[in-house]
Order: sequence, then C-alpha cells, then structure tokens
Amino acid sequence: MITRKQAVFTLNSVAGWVDAVGFLALVGSVRAFPSFMSGNSTKVVTDLVSGKLALAAMVAGVVLMFIGGTVITRLINDGTRFRETAALATVAGALWLAVAGALSGWRDYGLLVILAFSMGMINRALQGRNGFTVHTFVSGAAVAIGSDIADALSGRGEWKQILLPLSIWGAILIGAVVGSIVTLKIGLVFALAGPALAVMLLALSNGAGWLEAASETRDGHSDTIETHG
Repeated sequence: MITRKQAVFTLNSVAGWVDAVGFLALVGSVRAFPSFMSGNSTKVVTDLVSGKLALAAMVAGVVLMFIGGTVITRLINDGTRFRETAALATVAGALWLAVAGALSGWRDYGLLVILAFSMGMINRALQGRNGFTVHTFVSGAAVAIGSDIADALSGRGEWKQILLPLSIWGAILIGAVVGSIVTLKIGLVFALAGPALAVMLLALSNGAGWLEAASETRDGHSDTIETHG
C-alpha cells in the first residue's frame, strides 16, 4: 500500500524534476519557468517596464496556463478516489503530450506552456494528509523551516516540527537533481518521460486501490487538509 505521504513526496519530486527540465532545456529567450510563478510574475512586469511587450505576453501566457491547470484539477478532484484518479491521469496526460511534442520537434515555448499547465494541475491533483500537500514552489517551505527553527530555539516548538517543511523542500530538490542529470546526460525526451511515467503509475495505483485512501472525502484544497496526526 502506497501511503499519502509517499504519494505527495513523489509528486513534489516530479514538480522539482519538471522545473529543472524547463530551466535547463526550454527556458530559452523567454526566460520563464514551468512552475515558479512568483519569478514569472515579476518578469512579466519587468519586461513590460523594459518595453519588451512580446516577451511579457509570452511569460504571461505561461502564468495563465499554470492557473488554468489549477482550475482544471480543482474542478475534477473532489477528494473521492475516482475523481482523484482522474485528476492524476489528466496530469500524466499533459506530461505525455509534452513527451510527444518533444519527439515531434515542437518549439520550446509550446513545451514550456504544456509543462506550466501540468504543474498547475499537479497542485490540486492529490489530497494530502497530516500537513503533507503537493507544492511546485519552495518559498513557503523555506519560510516554515526558518520559523520552526526559531520556535525550537526559543522553546516555543519542538525540533521535530521542522521535518515536514524539510521533507517538502527535500522532495523538490531531489526531483530537481534527478531531472537535471537526466536532461544533461540523456536528453529532453527521457527527461520528460520520467515524470510522466511517475504520475501515470501513481494514477493507476490509485485507481487500483493501492494508494492509501484520504482520511475523508474532501476537495483537496490545502486549507482543508489535516494538520495534526
């Protein structure tokens, strides 16, 4: 049986993997990331102020596709096993589309947009448990780590509370390391196929009942996930 924590760890790693692939192989002249929307949003503004209207529009397109992906899986996933499996399958489908695009020689920007869409979807494709949830960014985890260290030093908290944000950050970093190595040593197609296969297998596992069920049927939104075991 695959636990919820293991599944979320896998998807966080996929997010780091995909972001590394996007940065190393697809960022190009657009200079946008598939999942780092804070940086992309800032770049939209700086490009506009610099008079680079075409670039600003392209980066804005990446941001909008990310948001669109979140909307899609938020609509699909209501916390039940069937709908959650459908959401995971949709993410896998988008990633496999990117693989097909890479094989067909699509332009880098087209692949980047598809990856941004898939990373938006992955944030709401799986319901977490006990504070574990899917992230395509590390800012929140980094703030939580600093806060937890301060609480532990001051006696307001325990050192073990740092393990949760560390695991989230660590999963993303592990995925980024593996994605970087595969991209540089093997190539773009295999680098995209890896996360597509991982999410597809997770979807199949969930559909077969091999993934631990959510504690109760919920909509998968982070503010409804249990934070205490």
